[in-house]
Amino acid sequence: MVYLFILLIVSSYILLKIILDIHQIHYIKNAKASKEELDDFSINDEYFRKSNLYNIDKLILSIIGITISGILIIYFIYLGGISSFGMITSHINFLDLDGELFNIVSFFILMTIINIPVALYRTFYIEEKYGFNKNSFKLFLKDILLSTLITVIIISILFGAFDLLFTNYPQSWWLYIWMVYIIFNIFILYAFPTLIAPMFNNFEKLSDSNVVSVINELAEKTKFNISDVYVMDGSKRSTHSNAYFTGFYKSKRIVFFDTLLSMLTPKEIQSVLAHEIGHYKKKHITKSIMMSFALSLLGFYIIYEITSYHSLFSQLGINPNSTSEIVMFFSLLLPCILFFLNPIFSSFSRKNEFEADNYAKEFSNKRDLISSLKKLYKENLTLLKTSPIYSRIYNSHPTVFERINNLKL
Repeated sequence: MVYLFILLIVSSYILLKIILDIHQIHYIKNAKASKEELDDFSINDEYFRKSNLYNIDKLILSIIGITISGILIIYFIYLGGISSFGMITSHINFLDLDGELFNIVSFFILMTIINIPVALYRTFYIEEKYGFNKNSFKLFLKDILLSTLITVIIISILFGAFDLLFTNYPQSWWLYIWMVYIIFNIFILYAFPTLIAPMFNNFEKLSDSNVVSVINELAEKTKFNISDVYVMDGSKRSTHSNAYFTGFYKSKRIVFFDTLLSMLTPKEIQSVLAHEIGHYKKKHITKSIMMSFALSLLGFYIIYEITSYHSLFSQLGINPNSTSEIVMFFSLLLPCILFFLNPIFSSFSRKNEFEADNYAKEFSNKRDLISSLKKLYKENLTLLKTSPIYSRIYNSHPTVFERINNLKL
């Protein structure tokens, strides 16, 4: 029964993702924008078509990626791939490292290598084609190697804890692992802005006098520490623009892409900053963390229950006493399960975006936020028209029209 239920989840995940992408492509191809809508964004039909084509290209690549992922999931879970991979790694472990750790690290490195062609095509063909890419192959390779190294370190730490607790506490390991997961996530939240992110980009405190002047005004209104605002050199990889809130406790900060600062007026920057401060003041990150911790507790308990079905693993050719094979199995299955929770996460995120917009409307000029949104959507070739079904499942932000209509209230 569990075997068939997991098969249903995996097959539904693959098929639904492909169907949704095809549906979105069809919707975009048939989407129309009125002259008033185009004029409001200061764009023409050609630009509207370019935006649609850019997003269609990304969706086609997404379908290819999903197909590859689906083949890998089916092979590893249902065609004996996990046990076969374990036998291969046992023969190439020339340094005689811990077999379980070597197996799981090798698996994640393999997944990274398999995904490189898709990442290359996205960066050096699609992003290049539409004028966004500023990346070099050297920097791309450096990012891959560095992110892989960081991932290997993280996996080694977490897997070491899992292996120890799974082996020594057969009835309660799931609870102890959850505690380790919480502690580690809090550490990453704290360390990411100050230790990890600077490995990939340069961060400088905002220094433009014109911008600082309007931000100081906002900081006084909102009681937010101006020293927590940074500029990131996003332009060395892409012309895409963004701003985000990150960090935890004393490491919290708001980050602007340098491309965003060059695009917006000081007053528009103030409005975007007000939106990001809104996320902090409304405790959106704290709420997201708490929800993540609660769901992870439930998730670890469900994993514990599934691991008790030894007959399931026998059917799949997985050794239930091998911690690396257990982790490989659930790392493949977890994205399939989380996909069905995506509408809940997306709805929660869209609600947060409206709240942050409302906060920005209260502490800055809403016309400036509206004009900045239009510029952001225009310069990033964001879709003006998207399928309501696709949006409800995937989109973490409301559509630009929904946000503007809300701001005008």
